Amino acid sequence: MLVIDAHMHVEHEDPNIIYAMEVEAGVDRAIVWSIWNPSRESNDLTLKAYERYPNFFVPFGHVRPSDPYWREELRRIAGDLGWSGLKLHIGEFTVSHAQRINDLSYRYFRGVDVEALFEVVGEAQDHDLIVVIDVSGRYDIAEELARRFRRKPIIIPHLGGDIRLLESFCKLARSYEHIYLDTSFIHVYRVVSEAVTLAGADKLIWGSDGYWMHPLVELTKIRVLKLRREDEEKILGGNVSRILEG
Repeated sequence: MLVIDAHMHVEHEDPNIIYAMEVEAGVDRAIVWSIWNPSRESNDLTLKAYERYPNFFVPFGHVRPSDPYWREELRRIAGDLGWSGLKLHIGEFTVSHAQRINDLSYRYFRGVDVEALFEVVGEAQDHDLIVVIDVSGRYDIAEELARRFRRKPIIIPHLGGDIRLLESFCKLARSYEHIYLDTSFIHVYRVVSEAVTLAGADKLIWGSDGYWMHPLVELTKIRVLKLRREDEEKILGGNVSRILEG
């Protein structure tokens, strides 16, 4: 069974440590990215990890709207680097200063600059990039993204990011062919089983949210559910493999 970790951060950690975590878990490949840093710095960190393990890591880019050169960096991601995806977080679309990880607080998520977000997502799709976007429970934003941007897959992490809205996010994924949910950072593992029922295994993608979470722990959360083998295969690697292949 092919196992792909579709949600792994590299940030400033040693890529050797990240790779060792994945190997310990029995992961075959991992999508990696860096966020909460300036756009160019994020992508250079991801590039460093990718160059260390090019047959294992699948690099996704990152831009933040506060960097005046974000369009140039988006062209670099899709053109010069030839990467296939982009990771965004709405926490980086909510404050006027240059965002860092310390800004990762719910209090910022209410003042999202939606037009800036849509501009970035639109240009990302112009470059044929898969977009992974953490909407932090903002179902209204996720619904509008699903409606407006249909040319490439959009993956929403953490089953939407608000367990109270699980049914709504699962219905959204089921209603739009290009919308998927990832299972990362779900502490109560049985919630994933509920998501399988509500969204269907075809719309779910496993990710660990490492280095924050160890992929071995997160992978166990899927396997203890005793899903049908075909559903487990889709969630653990089949779905995201199909997306990456285009």
